Amino acid sequence: MSVNFSPLIVRFGTFELDLQTGELRHAGKKVRLQEQPFQVLAALLEHPGKIVTREELRSKLWPEDTFVDFDHSLNAAIKRLRDALGESADAPVFIETLARRGYRFIAPVNDSAPSGGVQIAPLPERSKSLLSTYRLSVGCIALLMIASLIWAVWRLPLRRTDIIERKLTANLSENSVSSAAVSHDGIYLAYADNTGVYLKLIRTGETHRVPLPADFTARVDDWFPDGSHLLVTRQEQVERASLWSVSVFGGSPRPLADDAFGGSVSPDGAHIAFRRVYGDSVNFDFGREQWVMRSDGAEQIKVATDKSDGSALGAPTWSPDCKRIAYIRTTWWTLPLTSSVEVNDWQTANAQTLFSDGRLTPALHWLRDGRLIYALSDSQYDRQDSSLWTVPLQQFEKISGPPNRITGGSGWISHVAGSADGRVVAILRGRWSSFVSIGTLAADGTHLLANRRLTLDENANYPFSWTPDSKAVLFASDRNGSLEIFKQPIDQPLAESLASSEEQLLQPRLTPDGSEILYVSTPKSTNPEIPEGEVRVRATVRNQLAASSILAIPKGGGTPRLVLKDVGIWNVQCARLPSTICLYSITKGNTTETFRFDVRSGTRTGPPQIDAPYFVNWSLSPDGSQRAIIVLSPKQEKIQLRPTSTGETRDLVVKGWNGLRNIDWSADGKSLLVGWHNYEWDSALLKVTLDGRASVLLHTPGPEVFYAIPSPDGRLLAIGEATATNNVWQIENFR
Repeated sequence: MSVNFSPLIVRFGTFELDLQTGELRHAGKKVRLQEQPFQVLAALLEHPGKIVTREELRSKLWPEDTFVDFDHSLNAAIKRLRDALGESADAPVFIETLARRGYRFIAPVNDSAPSGGVQIAPLPERSKSLLSTYRLSVGCIALLMIASLIWAVWRLPLRRTDIIERKLTANLSENSVSSAAVSHDGIYLAYADNTGVYLKLIRTGETHRVPLPADFTARVDDWFPDGSHLLVTRQEQVERASLWSVSVFGGSPRPLADDAFGGSVSPDGAHIAFRRVYGDSVNFDFGREQWVMRSDGAEQIKVATDKSDGSALGAPTWSPDCKRIAYIRTTWWTLPLTSSVEVNDWQTANAQTLFSDGRLTPALHWLRDGRLIYALSDSQYDRQDSSLWTVPLQQFEKISGPPNRITGGSGWISHVAGSADGRVVAILRGRWSSFVSIGTLAADGTHLLANRRLTLDENANYPFSWTPDSKAVLFASDRNGSLEIFKQPIDQPLAESLASSEEQLLQPRLTPDGSEILYVSTPKSTNPEIPEGEVRVRATVRNQLAASSILAIPKGGGTPRLVLKDVGIWNVQCARLPSTICLYSITKGNTTETFRFDVRSGTRTGPPQIDAPYFVNWSLSPDGSQRAIIVLSPKQEKIQLRPTSTGETRDLVVKGWNGLRNIDWSADGKSLLVGWHNYEWDSALLKVTLDGRASVLLHTPGPEVFYAIPSPDGRLLAIGEATATNNVWQIENFR
């Protein structure tokens, strides 16, 4: 079915369609219209007033050999066409829907009835004197209107328009938004969650799903300038990701690059900047290398890499002139953590540091007016809340003015995106809530009979121990603004504060005889760093520059006494009587040193045990004879068992469970409680026997389960769990 018009300009209402160039104009202003909606409109205008069936539209828009969910894609094209024309299906002005049959163009075309065919509307004959009189009248009216407007503005006091945030998505924690991008014209938001990829009309909130193959799971990276295609990342395995082009109207996704993720399309659409996999797993916040390729996937060149400091690179963003990319460079393997904004002339791979701030999040976006927009967490320790800032650049590579804070708010900003003109800016803001739940073990210890939430607030709550009678849980919480030590009976809704301070208090643990509670105190002002493997899991602060202390209080609370001081204490644990062994660990360089100490005098005894690398979790057996150690790695399936009296270790392999993260001993010391995560953030709590056999105690795709602390009687578990909610917000009036 072809469209042959003569002439090629069609007018209807206040619209004008150029069938040769595909341009739609409204009152003289160009309206963005993608290819499929244009083809639909052209087909309807070929037969105004008559029904065009869905089958006719299908044969015109999509060849028979094209993979596409036709019904969904045609509905999407009609929706976008109606958006461009400013009408709705409920009150059509131009396009009438005939259920299960097709569509009909119902408005007059070229000043004639819809059934009269497409003709060009001739200009009316007018005398020169009448035309002159008309122009003079219009000019006078325009001058009067301008004068009235100036007078009104002069009368009004100057007022600053408040910056506001408007929530664009409202997903629950079980289905958080993973990624989002704004179309170049600022009309659409594309976002992904656990159920698929969606397009949302920002003005009305109308949403529909982007058709994808059943086995194709994607994250939204960016829009192509044509407004019809998305750049997405597909992840198939923990260490494998790839970049694809996806049509918002359906069709087979087109591969662009393997071993690639987190891409950004240049403003002119000619190139794509992207990252290569960091380490042996895909971390969507950071990558190992920055690359640039043509938008069809050809001519891939590396423009930046991690340095000897083990730094990681955040998502790239393009300068307005397409000659540079900017990204966040963050050091993970050396302390203290540092982050910088790096600007890279990608054609020469010449990178320069623009500025540094340890509070930088991965969010970065280059506005078309030359400003950089970025996010800062409120502190390096607490990444719950962050604020949005802009800084002006001179010639796209030097700061030319002071930074300007746009907005603050509750939640961590991990991503920022915007339209081509910068008028629409959207952020991905997340809120993390960790809590304590109580699990009841079956008699054989291989599964849970019940699991219920103990802490009933949205703050950070991390369990570490129990009271000797197994009736209350000891945990750290930031509910009063900083981490403090609390005790909560398992049959009560409220917790009792045991220790508070101007410092951060962590790791409440019982002494061997159960008479005192040990805990770690670390200053807030030392910019502590939490490694990725323990982020929000143990709230364990590691900083080789922090002068930390181990303190003790009576088990019922009271005045603390100093046990010992050291630099960078991040773990303390004790065995149970008759053993009197207590251990603590510090980070030193890229290793962990674990010391034995006397809980009464604070005296260290013997040389330390050294573990490398320093990204480890360990737990002391109840009898004090050995430590169980997990070296943090996304594909970790091995547990190290190391006696406290010697340096010998043996490996315990848990087959089929790549991604072991956290570890604790069972109450009887005959098995281990292990937290597991996979690349999809599916999580489980395992019971692992000392010969490597695993049984699942708790399995959940969300909330996430991290670790469990057994009660002294072995009947209950205090489980550390968390929920994360990510949603998209639009920032308005920040210019």
